[in-house]
Amino acid sequence: MNSLLTDPTEFAGLLQNFFVDRLLQQKNVSPQTIKAYRDTFRLLLNYAERQKGKPPTKLTLNDFDATLILDFLGHLETERHNTVRSRNARFAAIRAFAKYISLQCPPALQLVQQILAIPMKRFEKPLIGFLSREEVQVLLAAPDNGTWYGRRDRIMFALLYNTGARVSEMISIRVADVTLGVTSSLRLHGKGRKQRTVPLWKETTAEIRDWVKYAELAPENPLVPTRSGGRPMTRTNVAERLALAVTKATNARA
Repeated sequence: MNSLLTDPTEFAGLLQNFFVDRLLQQKNVSPQTIKAYRDTFRLLLNYAERQKGKPPTKLTLNDFDATLILDFLGHLETERHNTVRSRNARFAAIRAFAKYISLQCPPALQLVQQILAIPMKRFEKPLIGFLSREEVQVLLAAPDNGTWYGRRDRIMFALLYNTGARVSEMISIRVADVTLGVTSSLRLHGKGRKQRTVPLWKETTAEIRDWVKYAELAPENPLVPTRSGGRPMTRTNVAERLALAVTKATNARA
């Protein structure tokens, strides 16, 4: 048995170098990708500790095999109730690490080949529904404009409607990303460090201008912050606020 496959320091070094050298220095991936990969390996290491009966500091390349990965993917779906899409995203991070191992540690090539032979799981892509203009207007009017939360939520929904931004793009918008003037626009930061600029309607421009003044936001602040500390909202926060607005809008039309 090759000592590289049974030495915990070899596995730990490869994992550290994968993040520091491969992802950050060589590929210069986005902070969102780093966070997603970090969360994947946090879950995987915790799962491996329970299954193997040893802490992450004692794990070896021999422990990082196809059986562990298959069981982990099943755990994501059955116990954590992840969707197939989420399961595949986690697996993509693991595959990237496996390919890195194959280049840095040839004795582990057979282990890597078995991991890479695991297929991504197919899934049905649901049809995307849509709201009529009247329904959108009812939703935009649902938040209470007399409260801080209501005004924040109105801006949030207006941005999503006006720009077609993903939620992850919307919550990352800083005040400095907004240009208000005769022709107003907004800079969005997408996946893979991609940026794009989209125009803003007059109504959206007016609401943003009033909101920034009302909330006393500085250029470096998130445009749609949390109430305490001025931190960016999370996707969970947005989903919760949207659910509340939908319930209110539905009751108003009933």
